[in-house]
Amino acid sequence: NALFADGAAACVVRHPDDLKDARGLVSADTPMGIRGRASHVIPGTEGLMTWTIEDHGFAMTLDPKTPSAVAEVLPDWLDAWLAAQGVSRGDVAGWAIHPGGPRLLETVGGALGLSTEDLEASRGVLQNHGNMSSGTVLFILDALREAGTPGPWVAMAFGPGLTIEAALLG
Repeated sequence: NALFADGAAACVVRHPDDLKDARGLVSADTPMGIRGRASHVIPGTEGLMTWTIEDHGFAMTLDPKTPSAVAEVLPDWLDAWLAAQGVSRGDVAGWAIHPGGPRLLETVGGALGLSTEDLEASRGVLQNHGNMSSGTVLFILDALREAGTPGPWVAMAFGPGLTIEAALLG
């Protein structure tokens, strides 16, 4: 439980047409846009991560097999999804991987062949703020923005079911 923390984050999402100037052009300093998003439920893993609502809040179960279950399917699934967006893993300049914990982050990073630098924003948010549930990814995206990391970026999180959620930004 020491890994979990409180945090709040928000972002403004606007339609691309709202970002155009009078000539119909989008400024070069326009923030990242959502280019695509996807979800994938890993078959046979429904018991590896669960959230239930009890009298005193959420109760979570997390099987130690969770990181390896994600790592087993993530590379092929992610590559296929990115290819459908016209992007490869090598094109991605920023990675916002939700650090459910250090082991999950390291296992996912290893499965995707990511460098220490690729994981720096995720690791830094985990170290400085802890796991703030959903808001954690927005903290990581802000760290990438603050560092001046060019696009495209992939934001990724994992949830009950066992589910992979991903967004391509850029």
